[in-house]
Amino acid sequence: MQMKAAMAEIPGRRLNVPAMPVVSRSVQAAAGIEDPGVTVVERKPDDLDQIAARLSEAFGANESPRRRDLNQAAWCIWEGKRPLAEQPSVLTKLLDHVRGSGRKSSFRRLASVYVTAFRPLGTSANDASLRQVARTLEAIAPAFTGPFSVAAEALRLFDPREAPRVIAGRALQMGSSPSTVLAGVGIQNMASEGGLAEAAFLAGLEQLAADATLSPTERLARISGWGLRGDGKVLFEQHRGPLVDALVMPHGDNPPAKDVIDQYLRFLVGKFGDPRLRQANWSPMRSTATVRRWLTSLSLRQFLDVVDRGAYVAQWRYRRAFWEAVHRRDLISDAWVVFDEVGDDAARRLFKVEAPYARFEAGGRKPIERGHAVLLLKIGKGIVAEWSHNGRCNVWHSATDPSAPQLHQRRYNTDETRISLKSTPEFLRIEITHAGSEGYNWQAKVANEIHALTNIRILESEYRLY
Repeated sequence: MQMKAAMAEIPGRRLNVPAMPVVSRSVQAAAGIEDPGVTVVERKPDDLDQIAARLSEAFGANESPRRRDLNQAAWCIWEGKRPLAEQPSVLTKLLDHVRGSGRKSSFRRLASVYVTAFRPLGTSANDASLRQVARTLEAIAPAFTGPFSVAAEALRLFDPREAPRVIAGRALQMGSSPSTVLAGVGIQNMASEGGLAEAAFLAGLEQLAADATLSPTERLARISGWGLRGDGKVLFEQHRGPLVDALVMPHGDNPPAKDVIDQYLRFLVGKFGDPRLRQANWSPMRSTATVRRWLTSLSLRQFLDVVDRGAYVAQWRYRRAFWEAVHRRDLISDAWVVFDEVGDDAARRLFKVEAPYARFEAGGRKPIERGHAVLLLKIGKGIVAEWSHNGRCNVWHSATDPSAPQLHQRRYNTDETRISLKSTPEFLRIEITHAGSEGYNWQAKVANEIHALTNIRILESEYRLY
C-alpha cells in the first residue's frame, strides 16, 4: 500500500530534474569540430567474392543484405570474380539503397571506392557503371558535409568526364600535383595515386603537350615536375609513354638547341634508359625515333668534340665538316662511339648526359694509342667505322656481314672495328685512308661509298671549307 501511495503522489510532485536539451552535448561538440578530411585507404575485404554473392542473392530475393555486407559492398562493384558492375539489376538496387539510406558513412564508402577505382571514360568496359555510380554520388552529395561534398562542387568530382581535366587544370595552375589538389579538399592517402589521380595525371599531360606557349626549358621543367615523385622516381611508371611523348613530340620537327637537347636527354636517359639499349622500356613511347635521332647526334658530337681536343687541327676540321654534312642529310640512322680511357674521361667532363658509349678492351692486332676513338655509324644498308687518328675509314657494304661490328656493345677490341678480311662476292669491304684532306680526296672516296649505300650523293660543296 505504501508503494501505491507513493506512486500516486508522483504526478503532482515537482521533480528537481534538469530538462533534456533539444540537441545533445555530444552532437553540439561534434558540430564544433572541423572536419579533418577523409583518408581514402584501400581495405578490400578478403571474402569479397562471398560478399558479392550474398549481396546478389539478397537483392535478387528482395531482401535486405547483412549490415557488414552492405558496408563492404562498394568494393564489390568493380572487383572480384563477378563484380556487381556485371550485374546491372544488383548494382541498381545497391545504389538505390545508398541513395535512400541517408547515411553519410555509405556515401563516403562509395565515394572512396569511386576515387580509388576510377578509370577514364573510354578506357575500360566499366563506363556505364562508373557513370551510374557517379550520378548517385552527385545526387546525394549536397545532403552531406565533408571533403567529398566540397570536391563535388569545387572539382566536379562526380562528373567522370570533367573531373580529371578540372583537377589537372587546378594542379597545373597551382604548380602542384593532382594528389595535392585532392588533399587540399581533404581527400588523402590512397587517393594520391588512385584511379582519379591517375586519370588527372594523364589529363595534365594532354594539357601540357598541347600548350604551345611553353619554351623548351619550361616544358622540361613542367613535365619533369609533373611526372616525378618527391624522391625523383617516376610517378606513374605505366604511363611513361604519354609522359615522354608530352615532352618530346612538340619538338619532333623543330628540335631545341643542342644544350637544351642535352638537358632533355639527361632526364630521359636518366629515368628511362637509352632506347638503343633498353628497347622494351621504350616500347610505349611514340617519340622513340626522335630521341634516337637526338642520341645519334650526341654520339657524333661526342666523337668529334672529344677527339677535337687532341687532334691535329688542320686535318680534323676537314673530318668534322664532312661528317656533319652527312649528318645534316639525315643519312646516319644510328651511331655509337668507342673511347679509350682518355676519351672516356674527356667525354664525362664535356657531356653531362649519361648517354652510354663503349670502351676499348685488350686484344686485337692494332695497338691502342693514347686518345684513340672510333665512330661506328649505320648508314643505309652498311656499317662505317671511322677511326680518330692513325686509322682508316672502314666501310662494310652490308650490316649483315659477319665481320662488321655490331653497334651498342659495351666493349670492343681493335680488330672488331677494322676490316681484317678481304671482300668476297657476297660482302664488299672498303678501307680508305684519310689522305689529301685539302684536296678533298678521301672525302670524295667516302662520299662514293655512302652513295653506294644510300643512293644519295653528298656534294663537295656541302663539306668544303671556305
